[in-house]
Amino acid sequence: MILVIEDEAPIRDIISEMLEDVGFKVLEADTGAAGIELAQSHPPDLVLCDIMMPELDGYEVLHQLRSQLLTALTPFIFLTAKSDRRDMRRGMLLGADDYITKPFTRHDLLEAVRTRLDRHSIMRQVYTSVGANPANPAAAPSPPELSHRLRQLQTALANDEFELFYQPQATLADDQLLGVEALIRWRSPSQGLIPPAEFIPLAERSGFIIELGEWVIRAACQQIKQWQALGLPPLSVCVNLSSLQFARPDLISRINNILAEIGIAPKYLGIELTESVLVQNVDTTMAHLQALRRLGMLISIDDFGTGYASLGYLQHFPFDILKIDHCFVQHVHTNPTNGAITTAMIQMAHSLGLMVVAEGVETTDELAYLKAQGCDAIQGYLLSQPLPASQFIQWLRRRQRP
Repeated sequence: MILVIEDEAPIRDIISEMLEDVGFKVLEADTGAAGIELAQSHPPDLVLCDIMMPELDGYEVLHQLRSQLLTALTPFIFLTAKSDRRDMRRGMLLGADDYITKPFTRHDLLEAVRTRLDRHSIMRQVYTSVGANPANPAAAPSPPELSHRLRQLQTALANDEFELFYQPQATLADDQLLGVEALIRWRSPSQGLIPPAEFIPLAERSGFIIELGEWVIRAACQQIKQWQALGLPPLSVCVNLSSLQFARPDLISRINNILAEIGIAPKYLGIELTESVLVQNVDTTMAHLQALRRLGMLISIDDFGTGYASLGYLQHFPFDILKIDHCFVQHVHTNPTNGAITTAMIQMAHSLGLMVVAEGVETTDELAYLKAQGCDAIQGYLLSQPLPASQFIQWLRRRQRP
C-alpha cells in the first residue's frame, strides 16, 4: 500500500496511475493533515509526499509520522521541485529516505519506490536475524535503533561525511606505481574517523550499499580527474563493488554515465570483486565482466582464496589481476603452509595470464619472499598505509624525488 500525499490533483492522479499500473495499491491525500490521518488509520508500506503544501508542508508531515509508533519506520520519499542540497539535507536530517525531483519519469518513480521497499524488507530481515540470537537477546538492537543507524548513514552521505583513502600498489620488478585502491572512511563530526568495519555490514544488509557504492565510483572518478588536472602521472584507481551493486541490471550504464559526466577514460577506473560476488549469479557476472572488459577497465578478483569460487572461475571469467589475501601473505617467509599456498597461487595465476598483487605486505622479509616467487606487485603498510587524497599526493611527490 502506497500513500501519496500531494495537493495538486493532476500530479496526484498521474502518480497513482503509474503505481496502480504495476500492481501497487494506492491511498491518496490532498493535504498533509489528511495524509497523517490516513497513515494512522491505514498504515502504508511507503509514503510519497510533496514538500510544498499549504498548512502542513512535507517536512512537518515527515516529523509527525516519524514521531508516531505506527509510522516511525515507514519508508518516506519526498516529491519536490527543489533540488538544492540544503533542502535535501534538511529532509535527511528529519528522516527522509529519498527525494524525487519534479519533473520525473515513470522509471524514476518506480525505481525509487521499489528500492525503498526492498531496503525496508531487508531491514526487517536484519532485525529478525539479529534478534533471533537467544544467547544474547539484550544485544539485539530494536527496529528503531537499526533505523536510526541507517538514517545516520543516509545523513552522512547527504552531508558529505564520507571520504576516500588511497592505498598504492607498486610493481616488484621495477618499483613502479601500478595504481591505487580506493577505500571508504566515514569522518563523523561527533565520532571522528569511523572505519568501514563499523558501518559497511549494515550498509550491505540494508541495501544502502547501492547508493554508497555509486558515491564511491563517482568520488573516485572525480579524484582521478583532479589528479590529471594537477599533471600527476596517469593513475588507475580501483574501487570495490558489493554483490548488491554488481547484480544491478543497469550497473554498466551507471558506470558509463559517471565516466562520461566526469570525463575520464574507462582505463583509469578499475573494479575489484570478491569471490562471494562472483558466485551470486554466474550469468549476470559473466555479462557484466565482459561489458566492463569491452570498456577497457581492469578487473581484479580480490581476497582470492578466502571465498567460495572454484579455480574454474579464473579460467572462464575475464579477470586481469588476482589479489592474494593478506591472511596468506602474513609470515609467508616462515609459515610453510602460507608459503606453499601463495607460491601455488602465483604460479597458477601466471599460467592463466593474470597479474598477481599480494595484499597486506608489512615486512621486508615478506617482500623478499614474494619477489623470489615471481609475484608482480604488492600493496600494504610496507609501501604505505591508506592515505587521504592530500596526503597521497605528498607521498607520491616524495617518492618521485631523485
